[in-house]
Amino acid sequence: MMYKAKHLTNSEEDLMELFWEKNVPLTSVQISELSTDRSWNGNYIHMMLRSLLKKEMITVCGTRQYGKQYARQFIPAITKEEYAAKIVMSKGIDKNSIAAITVAMVNQSDESDDDELIQQLEAIIEELKRKAAKGE
Repeated sequence: MMYKAKHLTNSEEDLMELFWEKNVPLTSVQISELSTDRSWNGNYIHMMLRSLLKKEMITVCGTRQYGKQYARQFIPAITKEEYAAKIVMSKGIDKNSIAAITVAMVNQSDESDDDELIQQLEAIIEELKRKAAKGE
């Protein structure tokens, strides 16, 4: 079954990258301050935030006071890896292809720290084995 991913515009993806990179709650004011290299004005930022809320990519996590006004703070509702998985699944690739995708990604990577990757993969395999043994 093919999963239908929620399509993000290029600007929405850029904004999500900012959330993932900073890894702290952000207000529209902070987003504006952090994105001076982009042509995003306040109205455009608010429009993207509304769209990302509707697509359930971000969530409101509090407020922050600026002078006499309050601004909502937002955090990602999904990790970068979860988003990437949804995009891959929307292309018709299912979990039966995980091993082949992992091999392809490792072959594309120019990083030489294979020992750490092997340890991470072994930990994932052990966790999957534990879940399977418990019947989860």
